[in-house]
Amino acid sequence: MEGFKHIIDFAYRYVWEFPSALPYIVVLLLGTGIFLTIRMRFVQIRKVNHGLAVIAGYYDDPKDAGEINHFQALSAALSATIGIGNIAGVATAIHYGGPGALFWMWITAIFGTTSKFVECTLSMRYRNMNEEGVVSGGPMYYIEKGLGKKWKFLAVIFAGAAVISSFGSGNSVQAFTVADSFRSDFGIPTWITGLVLASLVGMVIIGGIKRIGRVASRLVPIMSIIYFVGAITVLLINADKIPHAFVTILHDAFNPRAQTGGFFGSTFAFTLIWGVKRGLFSNEAGQGSAPIAHAAAKTKEPVREGLVAMLGPYIDTLLICSLTGLVIVTVGVWKEKKFESVPFSEKSAIVVIKNNATILKNGIIPDGAYFRGSTAVRNGIAD
Repeated sequence: MEGFKHIIDFAYRYVWEFPSALPYIVVLLLGTGIFLTIRMRFVQIRKVNHGLAVIAGYYDDPKDAGEINHFQALSAALSATIGIGNIAGVATAIHYGGPGALFWMWITAIFGTTSKFVECTLSMRYRNMNEEGVVSGGPMYYIEKGLGKKWKFLAVIFAGAAVISSFGSGNSVQAFTVADSFRSDFGIPTWITGLVLASLVGMVIIGGIKRIGRVASRLVPIMSIIYFVGAITVLLINADKIPHAFVTILHDAFNPRAQTGGFFGSTFAFTLIWGVKRGLFSNEAGQGSAPIAHAAAKTKEPVREGLVAMLGPYIDTLLICSLTGLVIVTVGVWKEKKFESVPFSEKSAIVVIKNNATILKNGIIPDGAYFRGSTAVRNGIAD
């Protein structure tokens, strides 16, 4: 286990801390998003209304190939993004990078919408459908089909990474959060919570993407509304502090202050890096996971599903993450040193909105993660 930890630490340092001044991954994520935004002529602004119309069903055709509708595909993808990244992820970004990190999460999301549009459009364009009508898609398919057989090794590498991710950030983090919350708040042993979660999730994933889509399309709106109401309530109580919170976020994005309380960052690059890190963790734009879920949508026009997928970062980062960040900054908890180990886990305002959404959210997030992991395995074995 210690050896595995060393491998993870090495990979983390190589990806997120090399070179230390400004890691290549940050330049690649933002640079790719900016390039695609210009190349696609700001599609994330021009075509938002069209994406909403597609979700509303104006372009649905029962005869189109696929397994789930557009809204179910978006819900399945969001079930793997809304949650820990929107709560603890934002808290961690502000804790270490300061309030300015939230601004860079916004920038990552704005340009990330185009990245998600492109990757999901490609996923639809190059998806597979077997004799039973089961659809499979994602980067491992469009890498091989779009670039050619000689690039199959990249598809294999991605598929392997997707499987590992489905167990790690897709399942274990979520299950641990729920189990730890029940243990600390109610004294329930973690193994009992884990067993219950496994049973509930098992009943969903055994039905494949169709059942995952149906369940996600019902629970994602509910959990989002609950979280939204909780966050808005806290913000209304602290309404007089909201203008100053925005000023602090914008100022600290370019002028990080010296170490204060729980704020460890003191350089522009540090704030930028933490914003991009948690922006990716929140919306997964450019990560290649969302295209796997969106590939199952019923449509004959790949661009339509790309427009639907494009709305994901707006919802999970620009809306939900913004609410979390504003709550944290207005309440002022980010300044307190006592929250250095587990940021904000004991502050009442954060606990209120966290507990409102945690059970619903983390109970279904493994569904989307399971589907992308199983699709990656199927690509490696059968396709």
